[in-house]
Amino acid sequence: MKSSVLHLAGTEGNKFQTRTLGTEVQAAVRAELEMMLAAPIFAQSNRCKSFLNYVVEQTLSGHAHELKERTVGIKVFERANDYDTGDDSIVRVTANDVRKRISQFYRESSAAHSIQIELPRGAYVPEFRIRPVPQSSEIEDIPTPDPLDIEEYSAESLVVMEGPTVASVLPEVETPGESPIERTKASARSGHRKLLAFLMLSILLLAGALTLAIWKGRAQKNVPQVWDAFLNVKTPILLCLGAHDLHLPKVESSPDTDKFANEVLHKQIISMDDAAVVSSMASLLGKKGIPFRVVGAERTSLSDFRLQPVILIGAVGNKWTLRLTQGLRYRIEITHPYGMDKDPVASIVDANQPTASPWKIDFSVPISAWKSDYAIVAKMDDVTTGVPVLIEAGLGNDGSLAASELLTGGSLQAKLTDDSSCKGKSNFEAVVGTEIIDTKSGPPHIIRLNCW
Repeated sequence: MKSSVLHLAGTEGNKFQTRTLGTEVQAAVRAELEMMLAAPIFAQSNRCKSFLNYVVEQTLSGHAHELKERTVGIKVFERANDYDTGDDSIVRVTANDVRKRISQFYRESSAAHSIQIELPRGAYVPEFRIRPVPQSSEIEDIPTPDPLDIEEYSAESLVVMEGPTVASVLPEVETPGESPIERTKASARSGHRKLLAFLMLSILLLAGALTLAIWKGRAQKNVPQVWDAFLNVKTPILLCLGAHDLHLPKVESSPDTDKFANEVLHKQIISMDDAAVVSSMASLLGKKGIPFRVVGAERTSLSDFRLQPVILIGAVGNKWTLRLTQGLRYRIEITHPYGMDKDPVASIVDANQPTASPWKIDFSVPISAWKSDYAIVAKMDDVTTGVPVLIEAGLGNDGSLAASELLTGGSLQAKLTDDSSCKGKSNFEAVVGTEIIDTKSGPPHIIRLNCW
């Protein structure tokens, strides 16, 4: 099918009025965006995902004119309202990165894309290109005029006139010997063909969006799901957090004071990073409508775990994390090579290679010298407790933050969906790593993934 592009662009001097895209086109664009963001090329970069999602949604909502460098920096990257765009190039750098990833996505994709999302150079307003779809032999017998084969929409070029119709602004070409009646009939036939072509395009877009939704639903149901086991629970799930003992001298002033100081102030301490992890988890559970309650690991028994699904946070200080990971391929071990009264070493050990432990944190080393941190993220139907258990356990605080970002950001579920080794499985375990520069952790990345 031959195709051409219809541009109805106007200037400030005419009476053109911008109109938002139709609901069918918007649905198809959002389906394409969702498939693109779930692809590995985007799943590994939260920054690029946030940028692309924002500019596409703003364009579909009719706010393309607001997509300026400063606005994107403020809305997407949480920059101050008066930040210097000359010194801070995060928007420009991310836009270039997004363009490269879009190009790679379509270059490597084997699927048919009825709509393609593009980000032109020098702009932050995306364009939506509709690809012509081959028609059946019956439909090919119906001639369709090239000038109105719709192929491309963009927020700046899709407009409609006030008053005269589109057909009235196209030049009329008079054929020698053709009567006015014949021209009228030909014009009517042409209008019918244009309407038929538009209706066919709308049906194809809807069918494509529906097919994509069904395919994604089936694909996701055939791989481990992070949150399905925690939905529709009858009782609040347990959010079990490890606490720390400061080993401070006991208070001897009175029995009441002794009990409060020794059992609460000295032995139920959590770090600010752990509190941030709990806050992120609580926010996500709230959005999903999952009720929960927070409990301390030291004050929880095995019988408490058997009543509802459990989420375990933290490794050092959480005895249940250490216990329930012992049956997994990747387990967490705490050792004291320098003596029981010295700082420990926390490791993630591969049961298939128990003598090699490349993922460890030596707590005797100053934090300023740490180069990396590690964590385990796992979800399984635990045989010990008999309930679904989700583990989010960093060896150090940076590992816990990395695991939290992976869980709450959605990139872990995308990885599970894309990994062929997880097809037909229901449980998973991932070893997560993050690089540390100047005591600040970088983005999380999955080092090992095991599904069963």
